[in-house]
Amino acid sequence: MKQVCLSKGQIAVLDVPPPACAAGGLLVRTSHSLISTGTEMAATGGGGGESLVRKALTNPDLVRRVWDKVGSVGVRQTLNLIRARQGSALALGYSAAGEVIEVAPGVERFKIGDRVACAGAGYANHAEINFVPQNLLSRIPDEVPYPDAAFATLGAIALQGVRRLGGTLGEQIVVMGLGLVGQLTVQLLRRAGCRVFGVDLVQARIDLARRFGLEDGGLPSELDTLAVVQEWSGGIGADGVIVCASGGDAGFLNRCFDLCRPKGRLVLVGDVPIRVSRDKLYRKELDFFISCSYGPGRYDPGYEEKGLDYPLPYVRWTEGRNLGEILRLLAAGDLEVAPLVHTVQSVDDAATAYALLQAPERPIAVLLDYGLPERAAATVPRTVRVLPDRALRPGQVRLGVIGAGSFFLSVHLPNLERHGGFVVTRVATRRGLTARDVALRHGIPQATTDVREILDDPDIGAVFIATRHDVHAALAIEAARAGKHVFVEKPLGLTVAECEAAAGAVRDAGILLTVGFNRRFAPLARAAKAIADRIREPKTVVYRVNAGPLPPDHWLRDPVEGGGRLLGEAVHFFDFIRWLVGANPIRVQATALDRGPAAGIDADNVAATVSFADGSLGVVLYVSQGHTGLAKERVEIFGGGQSIVIDDFMALECHGVPGRKGERRRTVDKGHYELLAHFHHAVTGAGPLDITAEDGYWATWCAEAARRDLQGGT
Repeated sequence: MKQVCLSKGQIAVLDVPPPACAAGGLLVRTSHSLISTGTEMAATGGGGGESLVRKALTNPDLVRRVWDKVGSVGVRQTLNLIRARQGSALALGYSAAGEVIEVAPGVERFKIGDRVACAGAGYANHAEINFVPQNLLSRIPDEVPYPDAAFATLGAIALQGVRRLGGTLGEQIVVMGLGLVGQLTVQLLRRAGCRVFGVDLVQARIDLARRFGLEDGGLPSELDTLAVVQEWSGGIGADGVIVCASGGDAGFLNRCFDLCRPKGRLVLVGDVPIRVSRDKLYRKELDFFISCSYGPGRYDPGYEEKGLDYPLPYVRWTEGRNLGEILRLLAAGDLEVAPLVHTVQSVDDAATAYALLQAPERPIAVLLDYGLPERAAATVPRTVRVLPDRALRPGQVRLGVIGAGSFFLSVHLPNLERHGGFVVTRVATRRGLTARDVALRHGIPQATTDVREILDDPDIGAVFIATRHDVHAALAIEAARAGKHVFVEKPLGLTVAECEAAAGAVRDAGILLTVGFNRRFAPLARAAKAIADRIREPKTVVYRVNAGPLPPDHWLRDPVEGGGRLLGEAVHFFDFIRWLVGANPIRVQATALDRGPAAGIDADNVAATVSFADGSLGVVLYVSQGHTGLAKERVEIFGGGQSIVIDDFMALECHGVPGRKGERRRTVDKGHYELLAHFHHAVTGAGPLDITAEDGYWATWCAEAARRDLQGGT
């Protein structure tokens, strides 16, 4: 399918696979999408040449994050991450309209054939087909044509600003900036019975706004705005100001405060510098509001991605309900958008459409047309060939990759390229642009959004599963049934039952499956294991993890997608201790700073004690309270009068170990490359596989038992 992107600083129409239809959403074939001449002008103007490193040098927060990353994973992995992200094609667009062509199971509000308006960056893209979560959609009334419906998102932005202001009949409101959102704001204020004064840098926009009921207005360069507004308002001052402008100097917002009467209000919708003078607000006792995009629900993953709507009696207007209200106003003829349209361009001519944004008096609205319904009957392939296939050398195995997040791109993919034993022939991700971008940048012949394209390919001998955790086990089972060897990132599954099912499928299919417990293959871990194996008595192992905090909305915290930090990450450390002592666990006891029903899912600070069948004892101390300057991981092994310490997989200390001294490496090495090489060794028949589905089972068994204990044994 065709998708408009910013690629290498230029507008490009790329051929990409259509997105997959995921839970909670729909696939929509686009009829029209609206170019936001404000937001997208900023995006295209800032894209292209500036590197992530250069941006980081002017952003103290990014500088800190880069150095934290260097400290935790080393320079090489940090540079790999920067390279993986730098220069990627950027999807454009966030306001579109089209027809539903596929509905995920469980979505009941929409059906195939519905005409819908779509919202959201990353969802309502300038693309022939989009995946859109259900709360970012609204059904289009029959009276509203697709080109008008494509304005719904921008209309919702304007409507939320008006709602924040709370303008009432007869109030005098100043709108600063009469671009696309400003023009819609003028109309909505007039429908609410407000009198409206407008200010813009372009006279034609002021003249256009008069058509929509603007009472008066002017250019800031030609009038004393404060004096004119005072005169227009009868010496009172504006009851409210809505700032829809972008840019400006640091004093712009304070000059807008001057326009307000005592106890007036100002709502910021546009992107302007916020350098608020306390005196400006204090003396008039002004109310200053920020309007958050389309309305309540914006930036809330529970609302936008998972379809959890806010109850109407408590949140009357959400972003979804704002979309619906704009469509109702369009249907009733109470909102006009056709006069705002400068031109309608075919999606094939998107570069021409964007070139119009560079004009000194750029147009207010430009629409892209995707040729619906002419293209609706066309079958869109799920796979796009980027490069020709490569011939295999002796010993090489064709590999399919499912999932391509930042960790895979920064760690696993460079290792695959360095090792050379696997030839990646297909990469599958949910978003077609991501799949194409990864394929093109890394020489992978085919990009797809359909996992079956990988599983059904007879030439692919192994798959690498690097998705989010909730589908690890299911994909591993499907891959096993397809006869593919499997490398699955940890965890194997989020429940013991999932792991049992995966292990059974592997056993039945007679294939090999390894789990990404790479720390076993770290050089210092191998050295410590060799020493520990000579200790003929139960051992005590303490694994301290200075994990650091995660944002509250991080996907790893999600009980469905990530499983929480115990199941999502601590499985590494349970597995490592089990491997060191060489026995299976029989009991896990855990405590956390916060116990109770939620603690097992979202425990950030946990001490888990594992008892093993041979009498050994292991302790995983997983904390997020520590300082990031402290090394992340430290393992202490005690037994037989000996002590062995692994410090962040850079240093090995040996105490009381005959003939053995310590060792120090120059960089952190957690064994990622060595595990990959071992997997290749096994699938080519050169030796046994050391990490199997059974190991994945026991790691999840420990994490699940710890979570159960934290929840009081429930």
